[in-house]
Amino acid sequence: MSSQADSPQKGAGTDSQRADPETEDESKTETGTGTGVHQDDTTLGGRVTSAGRAFRTGLSERRLSLSRLKRTDGRYGQHIHACITMALVGSLLLASVSVAAAGLGAITAIPSPDPGVEKFYDDTYRILANNDDDVDPSDISYDGYFENDYPYGPVELQAKSQSPSQTLRYVATQDLYIRDLSDFQAVPYRDRWTHYADITSYQETQFLLVHGNNTYDGPTSTDGKWFVRVTSQYGEWQPVYNAEVRWDRNAEELYVANPEEALIHTAYYSNTIDRNLHAAGQYSRYAQDSDRVAIPTVNGRELYPTSDGASMSRQWGQSNFDTVRDAWVGINHVFGGVWYRDSYVVGGTPMRGAYVPFDHRAITPPDYSYDDQCKIKHIHRRTHTHDNSTHTHKSTHWHYYDRTKWAEYELINSSAEVTSVQLDRPGFSGESDWAKFGDTTWIAIEDPSSMSLEYPRGEYTLTATLRVTSEVESRWGITSSRCNEWSKSSTSTYTHTTQYSVPVTITDFDSPNLNISVVHIDGEGDDRLLITWMGDQDLPHDPWRQIQVDVNGKVVNIDSPWRFYGVSRNDAVEVRTASGSNTHDVTHTQGDRWPAIYHYQTSVANVTMEFPRQQDSVETQRWGYLRTVDTQVAARPGGAPLPAGVSDTDNDAPTELYTQYVVTLNSNDLETGETATATADNPFGGSLDDQLNVSTKPYSPTVLRLMEIDRSPTGEGHEGTLILTDTNSNFLDNKTITVTQADGTNWTVTTDSEGRASVTWDGMTLRARYDGDVWDTGPDNPYYKGDSILYLLPPGDVAFVAAGTVGEYISGAINNTLIFVEWLALGIFAFWYVRMRRRTTKRGGGKKA
Repeated sequence: MSSQADSPQKGAGTDSQRADPETEDESKTETGTGTGVHQDDTTLGGRVTSAGRAFRTGLSERRLSLSRLKRTDGRYGQHIHACITMALVGSLLLASVSVAAAGLGAITAIPSPDPGVEKFYDDTYRILANNDDDVDPSDISYDGYFENDYPYGPVELQAKSQSPSQTLRYVATQDLYIRDLSDFQAVPYRDRWTHYADITSYQETQFLLVHGNNTYDGPTSTDGKWFVRVTSQYGEWQPVYNAEVRWDRNAEELYVANPEEALIHTAYYSNTIDRNLHAAGQYSRYAQDSDRVAIPTVNGRELYPTSDGASMSRQWGQSNFDTVRDAWVGINHVFGGVWYRDSYVVGGTPMRGAYVPFDHRAITPPDYSYDDQCKIKHIHRRTHTHDNSTHTHKSTHWHYYDRTKWAEYELINSSAEVTSVQLDRPGFSGESDWAKFGDTTWIAIEDPSSMSLEYPRGEYTLTATLRVTSEVESRWGITSSRCNEWSKSSTSTYTHTTQYSVPVTITDFDSPNLNISVVHIDGEGDDRLLITWMGDQDLPHDPWRQIQVDVNGKVVNIDSPWRFYGVSRNDAVEVRTASGSNTHDVTHTQGDRWPAIYHYQTSVANVTMEFPRQQDSVETQRWGYLRTVDTQVAARPGGAPLPAGVSDTDNDAPTELYTQYVVTLNSNDLETGETATATADNPFGGSLDDQLNVSTKPYSPTVLRLMEIDRSPTGEGHEGTLILTDTNSNFLDNKTITVTQADGTNWTVTTDSEGRASVTWDGMTLRARYDGDVWDTGPDNPYYKGDSILYLLPPGDVAFVAAGTVGEYISGAINNTLIFVEWLALGIFAFWYVRMRRRTTKRGGGKKA
C-alpha cells in the first residue's frame, strides 16, 4: 500500500533537518511509502535458551499471528495448517524515496537500518493510507535484510512492530488492517538500538542455523553461521545484529559471547491518537488567523463544505457584504469507531469522542468612494433708484462643486469557536452535549463529573457547530474643497454559524446479547471444539473479535471476520488568501505540516480457527492442525463498500457468520483428562468473558461390528447387519454409518433403536465407518467417538474357485483407489494363503513319496 512520489524526496535527517511545521515553507510537499509487517520463519534448526522458559506459557497467550499459510501434504491429501507468525516489528517509520532507474521506471527505495545509528524515516503514517496505490515488490529497492518476506495479501497491524524499513516494505506492497478499534496502534518514527546485555530475564533467545534452504534472511552472526533473535516484551521476535555465537560446553547450549557489542533493533513509537491530534491541530492551528484558510480537499473538492456569512450593511447604497468566508468545521474520526455502511459504528461506553478541526477566513469590504457634486445656490442682488425709490433685484442660480463620498472598513478582530458537539436523535431524552477536551477534541463525558455519557442502542447524528464572529469598524463621510465635509464611524460585531454532521450507530460496548458456548470434547490426540453463538454477530449489533481457547497449553484462536482499514480522507489542502490560493499535497510523515486525515473503514473476511505461533511455542503448543467438521451459518453479510485502492478480496463476496462451528483439534499428545479455558473480546475492546461458557467432557468410545453375515456364492448381494454400541454394549440408535464396497461405491445407513442397520454389498470387501457425533446433544449426554471396520470375505468357493474374482477385486481396488490398509490386509491374506498351499503341497508330496 504505497504510492510512488512524483519527485525525489529527502531521506532521513537529523533533528535540525526536520523543519518545524509552523516555520516550514508551505509549498513543500512530502510523499512516499508507509509501513508494514515482518514474517517470522522458524522452520530452521535452532535452539532456545533456558532464560525465560518458564515465562513462555503466559507469553504465548499474547502472541497473535498476523498471517497464516496453508500447506498441503500430497501424500495424505490433507491440508495441514502451518501458522507462520508475521509479527509487526519495530517501528513504522521509514522514508521511501522515489528515484528514476534508467529504462526501468520509478523504483521505491527503502533504506535499511544501520546498526547503532538512530535515524528518522519518512512516510511513517502510510499505514493509514490503504487507499493509495500498491507497489510491485520488484519495483522496490532495498539493501538490507528481510528481502524475501513480502506478504501474500492484507496483513494485520498489531500493537507493536519490528523494523521500520521492513514495515515500510510491507505497507508498500500490501494493505494493513486492524481488528481492535482502540486508538493505540503503535507508529514508530525512529530507529532505536539496545545492547543484548540489557535484555531482561523473560526475553528468550533463539539461534537458527544458516543453511541453503533458509527463507528467513535476517542479520547473521559475526561468523555467518547463525541467525540470532530475541523476543520483545510483547512476545515478538527481534533480530540481533553483530552477535558472536559460541557453544557453552557445560550448559550444552549456544550463547552470545559479546553482549555489550551485539545490538537489538527496536524503535521509538508514536501512536494513532497522536496522529489524530496532530492532523486536527495542523488544520486548526491558524483558525484565528483571518488572512488565510486551509481547506482539506479530495479529488479537487472540499472534504468539509465551506460557507460564507456574517452579513454587514455597507454605506452609500452598496449591497450587504459577508465578512466570514470559507468557514468550515469537520469531524475527522470518532474514537473507537469505524465507518460501516454509511455510518460510524461505535460501542456505547466507555468514553467516546471525536476529533473536530475547523478554520475560517475573515475579510472586510474594500474601501469605497465615488465622486459627485454638491449644489450650492448663488443669489445675485442689483440695486437701483427709480422715482426716488431704491429697488433691489435678485437673481438666483446654482453652482456645482466636486465632492467625494467615501467609506472605509477595518477588521478589528475575528475568532472562530466550536460551540457544541452533540450526539442526538429524535426522542432522545439523555445528555447529548459532549465536553471539550483540548482545542480539537470533544469527549462524551459529563462536565465536570467526567462520567461517561450513556446512549441506548440506536441511530444518532453527531453534529459539530462552529461560530465565527468578526468585529468590524466602519468609517464613512464626505470630503470636498467647497462642499460640507463630515465623517462618522461605528463598530459592530457580525456572526456566522455553520455545522457539520455524520451519522453514528451506537451499539453496546460489551455485546450483552451475544452468548458464546465452547464445548471441549476430550480425546487422545484428537480433541474436538464446538463453538456456538447465540445472537446477532453483525458489527452494529453484538460483534465479537476473538475467542481464544486453551486446552492444557494447546491454544486455538477463533478470529472474527471484521477487518478495519485506515484510509486517507483527503489528498490535498488548499490554502486560500485574499490574493488567491495554493494547493499542497498531503503527507504521511511524523510532524508533517499538511497531514492526511484518516478514519477506519470496515471489510469482512471469514471466521478462522487456527493455532497461533505453534512453531515458537514448542513446549506448550504441541504440533497439530485443525480440521473443520461442520458449521451452521446464521447470516451471510455482503462485503462492505471500500475505497478504490484497498485490496481485500475476502470483502468481494458475502462472508459467513455462524450459529455453530465444529473443529477437530489434532495434536501429537495422547493425554486425556484435559480441561479447557477460554477468553473472548469484541472489536470495541470490551471483554466478553461474562458471555462465555466453557465446558469439557470426554469422548465416549463406540464399537462397530458386522454380524449375521450371509455370503453370496456369486460374489454379489452379500448381506449382513451393522451393530453400533458403546463400550458398555448399549445400543446407539439414529446414528449414520458410511458403507463402502469393493468397487468404491459408498452409501449411508442409519441405526435403529437396537443400534442395528442392515447392509447388502458386492465384492470381496466391505468398509463401514461411523464418524462420531458432529453436534453436542446436551451437557448430560455422552459425546460419541467414531469407529470403523474392514471386512474381508474368508477363503472359500466365492473367493478362490475362479481366479477372475481375485483379478476383478484387484482391478476394482486399483481403479477405485481403495485405502492402503485394504491392500495390506489383502497382501497378508494372500501371503498366508500361498504359505498354506505350499505346506499342503509339500505334505502331500511326502506321503506320495
